[in-house]
Amino acid sequence: MIELLKILHVIAFTAGVGGSLANLLVIKVARSADAEAAAALRGVIPRIGVLSVHSIVLLWITGPLLLWLAYDGGRGLSPFFHAKMLGVILLTLIIIASRMTIRQIKAGKPARLAPQMPKLALAGSLTGLITIILAVLTFS
Repeated sequence: MIELLKILHVIAFTAGVGGSLANLLVIKVARSADAEAAAALRGVIPRIGVLSVHSIVLLWITGPLLLWLAYDGGRGLSPFFHAKMLGVILLTLIIIASRMTIRQIKAGKPARLAPQMPKLALAGSLTGLITIILAVLTFS
């Protein structure tokens, strides 16, 4: 059971951070593409965003279960764990802000954060990578 939870947790991490990095690449390529290609590329971003939502939900399910079942509820974990959890919370907030912005754009409503989507994608990628590093430091 614990091994399965760890596998799902790692898959969720990699899918989420991979999706964030993919969105960065799509945004960069869309900037220099012609209008038609740019529109098609931007259409991929919400689909990748769904992957991020599923990933963070899976992390919020598997993480506490692993903490409880494999790590005595988190007793005795290093300060890296608390820093990692701050990263997870920040990543969750970035994903929520991104999804809300994408929904507003799709609905044709003004989205305050629309111009910030490249920065949100970068923040999500960096936060995800730092959180993975903190996880390795915590559990090694």
